[in-house]
Amino acid sequence: MDTLILISLAAIVIVAVTSLVGVIIYRKLRENESLKYEFITIIAHKFRTPLTQIKWTTEGLITEEQDQYKKQQLDDLRKSNENLIKLTGTLVELTDAAGKGHSTYNFEVLNLCDLARSIMETSKTAFHEKNLFMSLTSVQPEVMVKADRPRLDFVIGTLMENACSYTPPGRNISVDITVNKRKAILSVTDNGIGIDPHNLSHMFSKFYRTKDAQSMDTEGLGVGLFLAQSVMKRHGGSIQAYSEGVGKGSTFSLILPLAN
Repeated sequence: MDTLILISLAAIVIVAVTSLVGVIIYRKLRENESLKYEFITIIAHKFRTPLTQIKWTTEGLITEEQDQYKKQQLDDLRKSNENLIKLTGTLVELTDAAGKGHSTYNFEVLNLCDLARSIMETSKTAFHEKNLFMSLTSVQPEVMVKADRPRLDFVIGTLMENACSYTPPGRNISVDITVNKRKAILSVTDNGIGIDPHNLSHMFSKFYRTKDAQSMDTEGLGVGLFLAQSVMKRHGGSIQAYSEGVGKGSTFSLILPLAN
């Protein structure tokens, strides 16, 4: 009997110690995760000031430069700096999406049609270089939504950039804006590599990329759609993906409440 009691007590002690160790490990992991996000956020914010200064200086030099060759070199420098600024913003948004979500959203009423046209205008060089044709259609000239402009710009830009990256030259990409039951829907449809139906449920996972996507765009990080989904949730909206299969193109749709 004494032996049985000792065994029982030993078992209780083992369970208690194991549980305590588990709690300590869990807390340490949470602390490390929090420190990691805090570190990345601080670094990203520190990068923003010098990158912005480079942007202003470069734009000033471009305006003053008369030599076309040098002007083109400065413009290439400006574009590279813009990519760094976007990457920095992505890092901040990524830590916000995976961390505690403390970033401030500034909502305003804006015309989704105007925003889409503006992003298309900004992206036209990349589309022309690949000989891709992009069109915009809308059920009405004004589809008003309440959104954080820079972040919604990021979401739409991500969908257009993906369409450009994963569509072979000479094909069409369409942007369609519709309204359904007090919801604004912006869809980007391409005639690109498509998506295996089995992969659709993973498209918004962090760092996820299909093998076909990796072969066409080796520089992708697999965070664009993850971040886009996070941003849409903060807007009270959603984002959906559809494809009939590999080689049959795809459609990504963002859904937002209409502004009251």
